[in-house]
Amino acid sequence: MSKTYKWLAAILGGLLLLFLALVLFVRFYFTDEVIAAWIEPPMEHYLHRNVTLADARVGFRGFRVDGLQIHEQGSSTPLLKNEKLELRWKFSELLKGRIVIHTLVFTKPEINIIRNADGTLNIADLLLQNPGSNTGAYSSQYAREGHGGVPLLISLLSMENGHLSFVDLSQKPKATLEIRNLKSRINDFSASAPIPFHIEGQIVGMGEGALAVNGSYNPADKSLDANLSLKEVDLVRISPIIARNHSNIFQQGYLTTETSLSAEGFDHFIAQGSLNLNKLKIKSDEKLSENLQVEADFQLDALPSKETLKVDSLNLVLNGQKAEIQGTLTQWHKKPLFDFTLSSAQIKLDELLALLPKVPPEPETTEAPTDQTAPTEENSSTSVVEEKSSSEVVSISSSGQSEEKSVAQPNTSESDLESAPAVAEDGEKSGEAAVVPATEPASESGAKDLKGDKPFALEAQGAIHLDWFHYNKLVASNLDCKVNFKEGKLRVQPLSASLYGGTLGGNVTTETKSVGPPFHSVFYTENILLDEIVKAIWPETGGHWSGNVNLFFKGSGRGSDLSALQSRTDLNINEVEFSDHPIFTKLAELFQAEDLQQLRFSQVTARVLTKDGIADIKRLHLVGPIVQAEGTGTAGLLDNKLDLHLLLQIQSQYVGKIAPLRDIVTKISDKDGFVQLPLTVGGTFDEPVYGLDQSWLEETVKKVEVKPVKKSEKKKLPQQKPLNEQKQKQLQKDLEKLVQ
Repeated sequence: MSKTYKWLAAILGGLLLLFLALVLFVRFYFTDEVIAAWIEPPMEHYLHRNVTLADARVGFRGFRVDGLQIHEQGSSTPLLKNEKLELRWKFSELLKGRIVIHTLVFTKPEINIIRNADGTLNIADLLLQNPGSNTGAYSSQYAREGHGGVPLLISLLSMENGHLSFVDLSQKPKATLEIRNLKSRINDFSASAPIPFHIEGQIVGMGEGALAVNGSYNPADKSLDANLSLKEVDLVRISPIIARNHSNIFQQGYLTTETSLSAEGFDHFIAQGSLNLNKLKIKSDEKLSENLQVEADFQLDALPSKETLKVDSLNLVLNGQKAEIQGTLTQWHKKPLFDFTLSSAQIKLDELLALLPKVPPEPETTEAPTDQTAPTEENSSTSVVEEKSSSEVVSISSSGQSEEKSVAQPNTSESDLESAPAVAEDGEKSGEAAVVPATEPASESGAKDLKGDKPFALEAQGAIHLDWFHYNKLVASNLDCKVNFKEGKLRVQPLSASLYGGTLGGNVTTETKSVGPPFHSVFYTENILLDEIVKAIWPETGGHWSGNVNLFFKGSGRGSDLSALQSRTDLNINEVEFSDHPIFTKLAELFQAEDLQQLRFSQVTARVLTKDGIADIKRLHLVGPIVQAEGTGTAGLLDNKLDLHLLLQIQSQYVGKIAPLRDIVTKISDKDGFVQLPLTVGGTFDEPVYGLDQSWLEETVKKVEVKPVKKSEKKKLPQQKPLNEQKQKQLQKDLEKLVQ
């Protein structure tokens, strides 16, 4: 046993001496200059950059280099500045008497990537041009060409605590993106099998966003499979990359996404996953939007060589409102066009518009458009009423105007308004020629002169279906439309929806390049419930309104500016009931009859032309059992002022309560018991003022006044002479015979 221990100790001692000798040999033979001569040439050949080392030494596992820097010629900013680099050799090659490096481990590297003013990258020449190249063949060629140094057959590239800086000098001011605590592992670099990789780090911004990428790349078929994970990444920092031409559009926001990406030949990309944009604020014309919350699940298919991106599915949620989108984006480098379909269970447009930047209206430099779509009244009839002096009018609370004219009882067959379906068909046809935008798009030269970011030139066309659509109080269902957005013009045609028990149809064309854009529109409705539509578009008004509305509207304007609205409206309401509104309570006060506060009409028709903020009522017909009327007048869209002139026909029982007419009501009523009265309505819609023409009243009373009947005088009978005594006796005898 003692000999065994002695031999074992001798062997171990010899190995120790051999190891010490080897270490001493390596220390003295592999000097910094020798190691630098082995490392610098191959790295310079690989990278086409100047490579410098501060210190280099050899260890048991390989070489260690401190203070490594890689520079472009003439550049003061290093492409790579590394605190420590380990180059590990392959032991199998050492046994063959060769030194081959297979592993590079970077510790605390600083990597600087620069996009120059001309858009080129400082690493453009290092990007993979031929991923299928054989690195083994390269090493043989490299040796044959007589280059000194150690061959690099890298099977593992590792990075610890790195710092990546991306600077974009093509933008003004320059944009910077930083990634800290960068870690990466790229395995089997030089093999023809799939190359797995892992990268993670923290993107600097408001908070530290996390970045992680895992996947593999197969150089044989040039395919890539990767999973990308971003958590709470500051959009302001990454926008120079994801929206280079619109880097200022994101003013706030945080991106979280989980995306699976696959690529074939770097020309066919398929991506699917989900994303979340939190506390997003976008900028438009120096104004900020409200906070936006965006969630989406997506599946995309892209062919960059054909400039085609297919959106197989995009389930979008914007501040709680959901939509499903499918479509194809083409020609994104030239004139991008998105052909899409959109469907949603419910869209609240007013809530979405409230999220957009609040931009004040721009001052008008030209008058409102007055093209062929401006409403005109052909063969307009003479006004039903003529103005009189205000001193000649008797009213409830203030003076008004009226007229004297004899008009027959209104006849509904004389109305020019046809039934709603027929009007709708004609209106839709005429609307197609009428929806030409009033202003021409800005010229190309003008667009180039715009300051700031380049305009987003996306054009779109597609179909939209909404189960429910809300705008303020307006609610429609089953809304369908075709949308075309090109050259700054938005066209919605045809448009159809179910609205308050009836149907809505029409089309709209508008500009999108300016605040308060000009628009042209044609709308028609059939059998809309009046009370519902009044509550929707006029929620502040009181009273009760019922009936079925058929309407044709054709107009143009600029945004929500009522003073710029020019329109023609044909209105037909059937089975109408009005009550409990000041315009009816004041009428009841005029005739001292409470039951006039609630009126029924079998039909109400009107034609209204709108211009300069004034609604000009050309024809108004009301047909009812108690009250009938014809009239004209105006109503202010901005101040709600009324100036109506009506020829009222009302049952005589109500006229009799007006003192001047009480005694003559039967004389001025027709065979059906109606009395015609010229009536004016002034004031406002919520505070109307009624009046009767005093001169008409006096003249009417004078015509039918009845003169008082003179009392007839009694004729005196001639006096009779008294009877004599004989005749008296004879009269007495005759009376006695009569009573016997």
